[in-house]
This record gives sequence, structure tokens and C-alpha cells, in this order.
Amino acid sequence: MLWQTKPYFQDHMLAVAELYVGLVEACRDKNAELLAFEAEPTCWRRFSGPGGETLILKPDAVVRVGTGDFELASFIEVDLGTESLPTIHRKCQVYLRYWRSGQEQRDHGVFPRVWWLVHDLARLKAIVRVVGRLPSDAQPLFAIALTEEAADQLVQLPAPGDTA
Repeated sequence: MLWQTKPYFQDHMLAVAELYVGLVEACRDKNAELLAFEAEPTCWRRFSGPGGETLILKPDAVVRVGTGDFELASFIEVDLGTESLPTIHRKCQVYLRYWRSGQEQRDHGVFPRVWWLVHDLARLKAIVRVVGRLPSDAQPLFAIALTEEAADQLVQLPAPGDTA
């Protein structure tokens, strides 16, 4: 059986794989340890919605990095600019529902920061605006970075008071 994929899917999978390689290199350079890199669909999370229905959070990857005495946990969204901003907003809402469910915190002790990784500054600014429309208590859950800087940012501790 021959399995064919669309170019978008291939580009997306390659971008996630490239992030993994970048994280391995960044961990080596910054004396950090890549504790886990779980790609989709293995990293998807099932949880109960407000009416008891099953919802699925579908990050592109879940990353855990050890740096010093700390473990940094991240949900990864690799954005190739193909999703509309309303779609990005809806996905952020699913993250908020999952955060509020407490399921991740019960299962893993902490809710990972959600990183949107983008290829250009215009898209970064657009997603910053989307996140800025979320409730103020939820905005610190999200960070947006350029893809080329992502691996380095994912392996360093955030500055005190950093919310982006």
C-alpha cells in the first residue's frame, strides 16, 4: 500500500522534526537535557468538556527540558501560516479548557507553556494579537517565538516576570 501525503502535511512534519534536531543541539550547547520529545498523535490529550463530552487537545509536540534544578515543560504548535487567525483563537480556547480542567496538572504536576512557533514577524505579531484577546489570567500560558529562535528559547529559564 502506498501512502501519499499532501505537501502541507510533509512541510509540517519536517518542521516538527527540525525543531527536535534544534532542541538536541541547543541542549548540548546550553548544558541542558532533553528529557522528552513526544510528537503527535502520541502527545494528544483527551479530557472531559463542560458537558462531559470528550475533547481532544492536539499539540504538535510536548517537550520537557531539564536545565539546572528545573524542568521546563512545553506544548508546541508549529505554525506554517496556513491556519486562519480565528482557527488559532479556537485552538487557544481548547488549551484554556484543558488548563481549566486540571487534567494535565493532575497527570503531570504542571501545565506546560504553550509555544506558538512562527516563521516571520508579521505572523508573530498576528498571534500576539490573538493571545492578547484571551482572558488576562490565561495570557501567560502562551508564548510566541520565531522558529529560528525556538530551540534556544525552549531550553532557557524565563526571566522573572516574563509572560511572553
